[in-house]
Amino acid sequence: MKKGIFIVVDGLDGSGKSEIVKMLHNYLFSKHKKYRILTTREPTNGSYGKLIRQMLSKEKDPESSSKKLMWLFIKDRKEHLKNTIGPFLKKSNKHELNIALCDRYYYSTIAFQSAQGLDIQKLIEKNEQFRKPDIAFILDVEPAIALERISYRQKEKFEQLEFMKKIRKNFLKLPKLLNDNIKVIDSSKSLKEVFNNIRKEVDKVLD
Repeated sequence: MKKGIFIVVDGLDGSGKSEIVKMLHNYLFSKHKKYRILTTREPTNGSYGKLIRQMLSKEKDPESSSKKLMWLFIKDRKEHLKNTIGPFLKKSNKHELNIALCDRYYYSTIAFQSAQGLDIQKLIEKNEQFRKPDIAFILDVEPAIALERISYRQKEKFEQLEFMKKIRKNFLKLPKLLNDNIKVIDSSKSLKEVFNNIRKEVDKVLD
């Protein structure tokens, strides 16, 4: 039997993922005493994740290093599930329900690396080994709005308008390509509205 509940929030940078994950954490924490919450993210702070972060901040060409990034993300994810998410979810029992919230998952690898030119079907196959979330949210927003929201900080290699348009298209294809429980959420609305739409879906999974 699959234990615990695994929830993923994914989408473009600037779609509001990190804020939504925080709000979800606080909501679930206060909803029931038996809920134990783990909030985590990809890339992780592990050795592969650190390499990924360095590449994203140092490299400028969004098309470069596609295969290297794909393999680093896969190794990072394998480690993440084995050492962090898997052990936490297994501790679920009748007195405690463990819920893992993850900011980004294989949806990003498929959307980003296929925008870099890798075959989308092959990317899906490479990620089939990983645990499917109980529910995944893809926060959808116009790339121009997303870029405006993150204009206060330094840009990473993928944060370029034309490239982000490709990524967005790939994210929107995923519900048809994957047999996952994916909800696409319009995240151009206020954070409160976006959160309320997500909360309703999460409550259905928990009930």
